[in-house]
Amino acid sequence: MNDMIVALLASLSHSFGGSLGWAIVVPALGIRVALLPLTISLARRARRNQKIMQRLQPEIDRLRHRYEKKPERLFEEMRKLYRQHECSPFDIPTLVGSFIPLPIFGMLYSSIRKSLTSSGAFLWMRSLASPDFLLTLVILSLTGVSAYLMPSASGQMRSTLIVLQVVVVFFIVWKLAAGLGLYWASSSLVGVFQTLWLRYRNDDSRTA
Repeated sequence: MNDMIVALLASLSHSFGGSLGWAIVVPALGIRVALLPLTISLARRARRNQKIMQRLQPEIDRLRHRYEKKPERLFEEMRKLYRQHECSPFDIPTLVGSFIPLPIFGMLYSSIRKSLTSSGAFLWMRSLASPDFLLTLVILSLTGVSAYLMPSASGQMRSTLIVLQVVVVFFIVWKLAAGLGLYWASSSLVGVFQTLWLRYRNDDSRTA
């Protein structure tokens, strides 16, 4: 399968006048867009589950206090509560669904890495086989924006989560080949638009 994707990248590069950069961007965007129905559905399910869990938190706290010394009874009562409201602290369909795109992204990522050579410039990048500082800043910016737009804790906790995500991504991408970083940035860009769309739809539903 990887050899087929490498061949596809070579064909796309030829179609774009020898530009491996566009050959990376186009399939990265295309696959991410094609997976939008799945990822949006999973995001909506996760947000719904999160809201229900937040609403049930006072009741959960009361159950924990009431059955503090009866863990088996506590487990049973919480299970009933979750079933009644059709939610779960560990939503299995969401967790399973989130792993479905990973093999696709993994194969594309591996194929891009095989296709990189010491030559090959794109936009401001002199070589797609070498790290690019400006591209790293683009990826970090997209990560920060996406983390900021995601529904999460407010105040200091929210800021901490954003900083944590940006720092983790930085240590992953700062020495990453620009071709791989380009793939990452393309996928992240679609993720930001997805989050914006979900927030817009959510705001519309509240004002309707």
